[in-house]
Amino acid sequence: MRLGIILFLLFFLPGLACGAVLSQEEKVLYAAYFFAPNRPPTTLGYVYTDFGPGNINFLERIDIVLDRDGRVQGVSLIYTPTDGFRRHVFLRDITGFLLQETRPNVPGKKVLIRTVTTDEIAKIE
Repeated sequence: MRLGIILFLLFFLPGLACGAVLSQEEKVLYAAYFFAPNRPPTTLGYVYTDFGPGNINFLERIDIVLDRDGRVQGVSLIYTPTDGFRRHVFLRDITGFLLQETRPNVPGKKVLIRTVTTDEIAKIE
C-alpha cells in the first residue's frame, strides 16, 4: 500500500504542478553581472556569474525565479561557452544582479529575460 502511494507521488504529482512564465522580454545586453555571497570558486571555472563585454555572447537566457508567494528564489542562467556544452545554472542565494544594456552603435548580445515560477525551472529546453 505504501509503495503504491509513493509511486503515485513520484510519477503523477510532478506532472500536475504547472509552471508559468510570468513575463519575458528580449534585451540587447552589453554585460550582465550576478552577485552572490562569498563561496569557494569552482576550480575549473565551469560556472560563470559574470558576463562582461568579452563573454556576453555566451549568455542565452536569464530566468528570474519566483516562488508561489512572489518572492525571488534565485536566478537561472543558460549559457554556452566556447567548449560547446550548454549549461543550466541556478544561483539560489544571489544578493543582486546588474544588467547593462548597450549604447547606440555598441555591439551587444540579444538575451531572453524571463520571470518564471519555481515549477518552470524544472523544464530544461
